[in-house]
Amino acid sequence: MKKSWNNNRWPLLLVLPLALLLGACQKGGKTPGATATTTPATEATAGDLYTCPMHPQIIRDKPGSCPICGMDLVKKPKDNGAAQAPAGESLQNLLQSPDATVVASQATVHPDTSAPQMSLTLPGRVEYDVRRNEAIAARFGGRVDKLYIRYNYQPVTKGQKLLEVYSPELVTAQQELLFILTNDAENRSLLQGARQKLRLLGLTDGQISQFIRTHQPQYQVAIYSPYTGYVVEQPGLAAAGPAALMPPAIEGMGVGDAMGGSAAAAGSVPSSTMPSSALELKEGSYVTAGQTLFRVVNTEQVWGVFEPRPDELAGLRVGQAIRVVPEGSAGKPITARIDLVEPFFREGQSTGAVRVHLPNPGGRLRSGLLLTGSVQLTPTGGLWLPRTAVVDLGNRQVAFVRANGAFRAVSVETGLRSADRVQVLRGVTAQDRVAANAQFLVDSEGFVQTSKTDYHD
Repeated sequence: MKKSWNNNRWPLLLVLPLALLLGACQKGGKTPGATATTTPATEATAGDLYTCPMHPQIIRDKPGSCPICGMDLVKKPKDNGAAQAPAGESLQNLLQSPDATVVASQATVHPDTSAPQMSLTLPGRVEYDVRRNEAIAARFGGRVDKLYIRYNYQPVTKGQKLLEVYSPELVTAQQELLFILTNDAENRSLLQGARQKLRLLGLTDGQISQFIRTHQPQYQVAIYSPYTGYVVEQPGLAAAGPAALMPPAIEGMGVGDAMGGSAAAAGSVPSSTMPSSALELKEGSYVTAGQTLFRVVNTEQVWGVFEPRPDELAGLRVGQAIRVVPEGSAGKPITARIDLVEPFFREGQSTGAVRVHLPNPGGRLRSGLLLTGSVQLTPTGGLWLPRTAVVDLGNRQVAFVRANGAFRAVSVETGLRSADRVQVLRGVTAQDRVAANAQFLVDSEGFVQTSKTDYHD
């Protein structure tokens, strides 16, 4: 009996290790699969989000299935997760924001301080000199018996008769002087006072002498023009204030267009802002003391008003020489000097204004005539780049600076521009390597993200 057990023990001892070995292999084969299925649950941490690959709008804070398609949710990458790369710091900078840097084999230039000689070309126009816009007012009330001015922009000369007025007030003042001459001719003070009253009422010394010589009151007293120029009847301007006296009220009307045609047809200003060619003052009309009858515009000297852009305005100074070329055959080129740089922007304008005084013999320079001004400039300050190195994105100017093997877009503040160069006031330094063709880099990326305040000083 004992011998039989010993003979059967050896096979059992051999089978047991083999069974244990097979069990271990089978257990080891199942371990990876089990681990893979439990990893998301065991490794999930606070802040992890899960989304569906097919429906990214599905976002959960734990693993699960998509309620739309049933696919397993996958962990959503955290921000800048794709920026982790072992290729070096320059690659990390590129991957952080696809539109912050540009990779390109683009030639570069260094900003320099060598300013080019510039010829600044400015558009402009002729305006009337408001200092030569004079008013003729009635010094006494009365009735217009005779009118010698027939239409607006009729040329007159100093001393020319404009109208004749019957004035009871003036007749009474003449009779007072006549009474003194008849009854108290030796009273010098009374005579002097009566003469002075007539002068203040607008009579000339010649009219007073004629009246004394004839001893007959003048019932129709003539009013003469004290100025030379072109007559404009604007009765509403007396109450409109100084703003109505500015040249645009008669803008666009040529000084020679005074033959009774439509004033609006001669210029570009709407008829609502221009005086009619027909006069409102008629024979038989009554006027009051102080009423503005006419205005006389003297055009022997006019203004040339030029409109530089804000960046061009910084290079202009009072006293600078400017060469003025009138449009067409209005006159030869004129050399003048800037008399005023207006310290404000005109209403509705995005450009500045500089003013020069232009001689106008013969009235060839008409209000509204287009001018071209040329100013030679020697700019100072700032750095200079090729014009192609700066691109205008509409709301800011952008240049591309090379750093860490790629180009980074930076906002720059520009100044003057020549034919091929641009002045940069802020944004780059002389040590920066700037892309020579910024437009190429913008076109290659489609859009470049920059900060409006990321000036690199």
